[in-house]
Amino acid sequence: MVMCWVGLQSYAQDPDFWQFEGLDTLYRKVEGFGVGLPQEKAYLHLDNTCYFLGDTIWYKGYVTRSDRGTLTDLSKILYVELLTPDGYSVERQQLEMEDGTAHGMFVLKDTLYAGYYELRAYTRWMLNFGQCEYPHVRISEDLFYSKKMAKEFFRDYEKLYSRVFPVYDKPKEAGDFAKDMTLRPMRRYYKTPKKKKPKVDLRFYPEGGNLVAGAACRVALELNGEDGLHLGGMKLTVRDKEGKVAAVCRTDERGRTTFRLPDVSEQADFRATFTYKGYEYEEELPEVEKEGCALTVTVGDSVVEAVIQAVGVKHPVALHVMSGGVSRFYRPLPVSLFSKVTADEPASGLRVCRMAIPLDSLPTGVNQLTVFDGEGRIYADRLFFVNHHDYDAPKLAVSGVRQSYEPFDSITLHLQLADPADSLSSLSLAVRDRDTEEDTYDNGTILTEMLLASEIKGFVENPGYYFESDDSLRRQALDRLMMVQGWRRYKWREMADVEPLALPWLPEKFQTIGGYVNRSERQNIDFKKISNLKKEVNVWAMFTQGPETFELKQQTKDGAFYMAIPKIYGDCMMFLSAAKLSKGAEYVSKRRRKGFTDEEAWPDYYVKLDLFHPHFAHPYSFYQDVSPRDLEPFAHEDSLVRGSFEGRVLPSVTVRTRRNGLRRYDPTKPAVVIDAYDAYNMMADYGLADVPFYYLSSPAVSTLVSFLFVGDMNKYRDYFLRTTFNTWPNRLWDKPVMPGTPTYPVPDWLSRGEFEKYRSLSLLDKFYIYTDYVPREMGSWKYRQDNQPEVIVGMQLRPDGEYFPSCRDRRYILHGYAVCDEFYSPDYSHRPLPETKDYRRTLLWMPEVEFDAKGSATVRLYNNSKRTAVSVEAVGVTDSGRYMQYNSVR
Repeated sequence: MVMCWVGLQSYAQDPDFWQFEGLDTLYRKVEGFGVGLPQEKAYLHLDNTCYFLGDTIWYKGYVTRSDRGTLTDLSKILYVELLTPDGYSVERQQLEMEDGTAHGMFVLKDTLYAGYYELRAYTRWMLNFGQCEYPHVRISEDLFYSKKMAKEFFRDYEKLYSRVFPVYDKPKEAGDFAKDMTLRPMRRYYKTPKKKKPKVDLRFYPEGGNLVAGAACRVALELNGEDGLHLGGMKLTVRDKEGKVAAVCRTDERGRTTFRLPDVSEQADFRATFTYKGYEYEEELPEVEKEGCALTVTVGDSVVEAVIQAVGVKHPVALHVMSGGVSRFYRPLPVSLFSKVTADEPASGLRVCRMAIPLDSLPTGVNQLTVFDGEGRIYADRLFFVNHHDYDAPKLAVSGVRQSYEPFDSITLHLQLADPADSLSSLSLAVRDRDTEEDTYDNGTILTEMLLASEIKGFVENPGYYFESDDSLRRQALDRLMMVQGWRRYKWREMADVEPLALPWLPEKFQTIGGYVNRSERQNIDFKKISNLKKEVNVWAMFTQGPETFELKQQTKDGAFYMAIPKIYGDCMMFLSAAKLSKGAEYVSKRRRKGFTDEEAWPDYYVKLDLFHPHFAHPYSFYQDVSPRDLEPFAHEDSLVRGSFEGRVLPSVTVRTRRNGLRRYDPTKPAVVIDAYDAYNMMADYGLADVPFYYLSSPAVSTLVSFLFVGDMNKYRDYFLRTTFNTWPNRLWDKPVMPGTPTYPVPDWLSRGEFEKYRSLSLLDKFYIYTDYVPREMGSWKYRQDNQPEVIVGMQLRPDGEYFPSCRDRRYILHGYAVCDEFYSPDYSHRPLPETKDYRRTLLWMPEVEFDAKGSATVRLYNNSKRTAVSVEAVGVTDSGRYMQYNSVR
């Protein structure tokens, strides 16, 4: 077979040059998209590696531009969320981000439970990309006012920054950091299914995307157990439909491998067989395509070689490489540059072309290669990693760290930048007690996150392994990781304007509110459209914080409004209403005074806020909520992590679930606690409210509160819902969960007068939700057959008969910028008294370290009250977009 080598030669003289016009047009669109609409990436630096209930999580967020790697100048607001091990929201914070960084804190209250918690960070601009639909049953959409509102509720995201870490029980005695983890108590024992053939997850990834008839194809595979455990050392045999062996391979420690099919037949019907735990398995490979392109990519020392095998491709194609969404290499490939097969070979129509891409034209990190035609059809697509060793040399040196420190010792650290000329944009520093750190698989750094993990869907355990050295084992492991990715952060067809891409949100420069206005009609709110307004109106927003009150007005456009608001720190009260354009401030003020607190009154217009925040949590991978010490180490484990714990005596981690017997729950550990008025606002804005205003039907509100936080479990069956009232905590009001259930009578143990109290938001305080269900475990065997989850919605009145009037118009507690306390660092320059006890695990947290013109900084702190070995971790970004990571242990 004759191969054609294509380097950098010009194609302008080619007779088919006119056919390149469509290719060039698409390329220019992709190029313009990457420069004009860059994405953003986030990373959180935490003060510690694990926590105990009662601790404070200190963090700093770094947000960079995908095109430059520098700190972002697009968004000025960062959102950070703390989620429970089950996937329920604990708190969401809004942070002011002037220079691409922001810092904050979360307090782990004693009322929470132990487990692996998650921090999630994003900007509103990030939410434009990677949208998908959360799994649910279609009948659940009938609970909403409209299909549009249902679609917005079930909107999910394929990739948001996430960090998972262990939280242990509160120490029984101060300073006794025993790593006990008591999970949230469940109310049932789940019936373990009878022993049967284990399920496995085997996925095939042909290089370039397809098996193409007549071509030689390389295929990667990934083999995991049902729970996500990598199945390493598994031998697989690939046969065609005649039973002839086409390939034999064995998975590595991460359950991945590759094999080559030398001559793919259209009727091959390949199948892979293997044995696991004494059972035989057989899985089909993807179908063979009659025409298309098979792709092979090899990263060399000076070039990246791409071999394109085309079958049945009659028009010119082009090869395009981008990184971070930015175009890095582009070459049209006319048909004439693909060599024909020789006469002694089968007439399969196979043509082959080799492309040499200069390595120095590509940046360090994940690169995306795409082969496409002038109509925007993608023939082949592949991720590959380039390493120029930019980060081999340390960019920060820290001196002054001693092997150990005596109680209350002074600690002085000297920090020195390797290249002071590359100005530092920002750097944060954590100094912690090394003995209480915890090893986890979620141990990525800003370097591994920005260059690798952010470009890949899902979780990458021990990402530092791929950067530890550049030997053949790590190159092979990294290439296999690239090949088993079916997801793309940068969707080429959307960037080329072949597929539509809606960008509903702009980068936030300041705090805003937005939403829609509808004309109110008693018992009939029309949400079939965004708005049912026939004429535009003015939206009036009043903000009250302490003694200060201010008011804003904005005219709607097609029934929608979006207004900037003054800078708000902390919480404030916000009231929303709407009036005709002809009505001025005096009318609105008078209208508010008359019937403003009548919860059964109806306003002329119904104002709704746009809830854009992600609503759902994603399942953990097997390696996110397990300690490495619970698994056997494999041959190529990340020695960076392993080395950080060598020579240390690690306390055992005890995980237990407190069981109080069947059909009982622990009232001190609910899954969710939410203010009743906040819950109602969420239901109303999502389109779930029973009626548009504040007089509630108790059975219906229990159904909707349950659906809002527990969901439908993605099952076409009812789960058992119970309602409890704070005066009778052990008396349950049973009802099944189904849309459109009839009105239920008053429970026989409640008088009519007492029952009515639970129908008024003016008297309701909170909703408490207890459930066996864990959203992160959707689809688990725990919920199959008769293992039906149960939900209890506890309705709690305000204490001592307190009455807080509801409002006819919309009333919200608006959360402004989170206010962060200053980290406490004691001064023991004068020797403390003998009885002084200091149990700090994080000895110092500095969200911003100041360096002088020579790139030097000196930090002073004091040890706690015991003999301590410390670890020092620093994270930063330079003005040129270089990532800085230092860890004294690694």
